[in-house]
Amino acid sequence: MNNEFKNILSNIEISDDMKRRIYSDCIKQKRTKDITFRYSGLLSVLIGLLIFGTLSIGAAAAVISVKQRMEEMPEEEYEDYAYEVENDTFITSDEGYSRELTDSEIARIIKLERDYYDNGVFPKEAMAHLETKDELKDGQMAYVAEDNLIYLPDGEMSDEQLLQYIDHDTKKWYVNAQALEEEGFETDINSQLSYESTPITPGSTEETVRQKAEAYLTEYLGVDINADPTWIVIVDHFEADPEIDMDATYMVDVSKKSTGYATGYQIELKASDLSLLMLNTYGYQFELEAKRYSFDEANAMEADVVESAKAMLHEIFGADEPDSYEYDNESDYSDGAAGTGHVTVIFRYGDDTYFTRIRLEDKKVISFYKR
Repeated sequence: MNNEFKNILSNIEISDDMKRRIYSDCIKQKRTKDITFRYSGLLSVLIGLLIFGTLSIGAAAAVISVKQRMEEMPEEEYEDYAYEVENDTFITSDEGYSRELTDSEIARIIKLERDYYDNGVFPKEAMAHLETKDELKDGQMAYVAEDNLIYLPDGEMSDEQLLQYIDHDTKKWYVNAQALEEEGFETDINSQLSYESTPITPGSTEETVRQKAEAYLTEYLGVDINADPTWIVIVDHFEADPEIDMDATYMVDVSKKSTGYATGYQIELKASDLSLLMLNTYGYQFELEAKRYSFDEANAMEADVVESAKAMLHEIFGADEPDSYEYDNESDYSDGAAGTGHVTVIFRYGDDTYFTRIRLEDKKVISFYKR
């Protein structure tokens, strides 16, 4: 979190609870390349940043070793990361790297991060922090202070280098979170420091909220999180803010500790009746697994895609014919592969706007959000 952003946020006249939520979201949003809701409402209106994307953590026993690794960082290394955090002005992580990861590197990261977070498999060496680009060796991966950029080797990275990538990401966000905690913000809520699921008391409101969210996740996406004990479920409550016409809500995040490339889910419920406001699939994994189509093919599917999305909106929200809609099939894949596996369709019904993300191969809505 850079000072420019902190200054912007401090001058926004909104509730402390909403500021906490924005901080909570923004500490996470650069961890994922998913832009399911590029037009999301609150943050785009306030500061032009995305609200979606999150992470939590995997198996508890192994997490302690990751946490210890963070806490036992040598002072000099900690200061290197503090410098990097302080100078991070990038909106997305990719802007801070010399190149994007390839699809195969992303697929390997998703597997390697389970070894890192759950089994304590760490790189043999930490990523180097250099003062100038002249110090950079051929094939080396390092952060270079003079241009505030992380240089990745031109060729496919080895497992060791990908572990360094994961290690760097974790250390940077640990240092970032420490800085926020010093300012009084609770970074353990919906953030990388959430080492376990929200404790649930039987018969509590949180238990009802979690059960409702799990039911929505199963009903609309076919995901049963109880089948995999390594999922972490965070239940968070946000008070209403009448100044920006926001109702009180519950946000349920279902994820695993990751660099932001693995799939996760967010379910937002209206606090008054636990009705569904948002179901978001995020991360790069679900993008990689989807069959890709050319832009011309995606355009030819517009009528079927729109009808599928309208049917789901009617089922969930009772929405009928929209006043208008926008069909967006633009995507950006590494490896230079032109094409898309998903499209975004934005529907407008009077004062209400619905954002949907549809998988082309089966016309299934995998993310939706009512604003």
